[in-house]
Amino acid sequence: MAVKVEMAFTLIVALAALPHIVSTAAAASAENARDARIFELLDDDQDGSASMTEFKNNQMLVFYILDHNKDLSLTADETFLRPDAFKSISGTDGKIDTLEFLDIVDSAFKQADTNHDGLLDRQEFVALLNRVRNR
Repeated sequence: MAVKVEMAFTLIVALAALPHIVSTAAAASAENARDARIFELLDDDQDGSASMTEFKNNQMLVFYILDHNKDLSLTADETFLRPDAFKSISGTDGKIDTLEFLDIVDSAFKQADTNHDGLLDRQEFVALLNRVRNR
């Protein structure tokens, strides 16, 4: 379960992931701006929090963006996951399909919702991103 949640966290921040460790103030500022923009995209109604519905609806957008060849499955090459992490959540076909992806997203949301109110606020979302980046 913990590995699946780690995968979900990594997929969630795929659009914000940096190819290397952030080492300058300018890069950190750019990362913060990306994080804010991703949260705004997740928060459809702009009420300052993302519900499970908003989160799931927009995670499919992330899925489709990651799915470069548009075959409705993700290969290791289409994600930012470590090979061992990808293998642990991919199906027997060596790919992550949409149902597997959504299952992971459910788990990620529930673990990120630390106050258990059914919503992710900006602070919970940033904490989620920081956990992924520090692994």
